[in-house]
Amino acid sequence: MKLLLFIVIVFFPPLAARAADCVCVKEPHPSEERVKADRRQVYDKAAAVFAGKVIALDGYSVTIRLEKRWKGDSSLGEVILSTGAVPGYDGTPLPEECSYQFHLGEEYLVYALAAAEKMKADVCSTLLIKNAAEEEKALDKIKPHKTIRKRPNE
Repeated sequence: MKLLLFIVIVFFPPLAARAADCVCVKEPHPSEERVKADRRQVYDKAAAVFAGKVIALDGYSVTIRLEKRWKGDSSLGEVILSTGAVPGYDGTPLPEECSYQFHLGEEYLVYALAAAEKMKADVCSTLLIKNAAEEEKALDKIKPHKTIRKRPNE
């Protein structure tokens, strides 16, 4: 097994590096200071940080109606994220490895990264809202969120 890993790393370094991007490595019991520093690093790296509901989803993009925003364009009520998929030979989307898997109607806290003018969700930091209460409180300490006005029929 070690020999196979050695061969992959030595002879296929781009493949090995790409596989490493898919793994979210976190300390099992980080200190509070470490968690704060890591959160701040991800926040600073993100083009936008927001919470919202997935209202449209296809193979190439995810549309999220914003409910809260910590960072990003203040004029937007919706954000369209790229899934990173590319068209296959028959036109069907080929998903990008390691892309975050969103579900229609679910609510998420998203750290969006800008890549080639298309924002994508950070796979290691994006969370379902139902699991993000602590993260939201911590983000409010970095910068208080702005609540996005909901439409009257919602």
